Amino acid sequence: MAWWVWIVGGVLLCLAEMATPGAFYLLFFGVAALVVGVLAWAGLVDTTWVQFLLFSVVSIASLVLFRRTLTERLNPDESATKINTLEGESATALEDIPAHGTGKVEVRGTGWNAVNKGDTLIEKGQACLVERVEGVSLWVRSA
Repeated sequence: MAWWVWIVGGVLLCLAEMATPGAFYLLFFGVAALVVGVLAWAGLVDTTWVQFLLFSVVSIASLVLFRRTLTERLNPDESATKINTLEGESATALEDIPAHGTGKVEVRGTGWNAVNKGDTLIEKGQACLVERVEGVSLWVRSA
């Protein structure tokens, strides 16, 4: 494929990214097209299948390696997950949770796996306090 097709496609993809609300997907495809265009212009990749392979590899690698970092730097308020705001919230035990054992609790109308970090049993229906969020589990203590 001609090098200028890759350059034009890359520029169009980058422009399309600016018209979208900051998801940062098209940008990486545009940059990959520009990279392939420059390499094709320099005569380093001539065959079309190698160009498409290189485009695919550069697109996916750059998405995986750079998208999260770019999103966090440009949208710092959105990168902080709302799940961390559960710390300090009150939860209700959906089942008995033994001391240092696991069970289920409800916070804000949603069921969660919970680890009882206290030394006493948390009974079903009892209120407890969310101390920390770790993965998809809440660490709770009797309130």
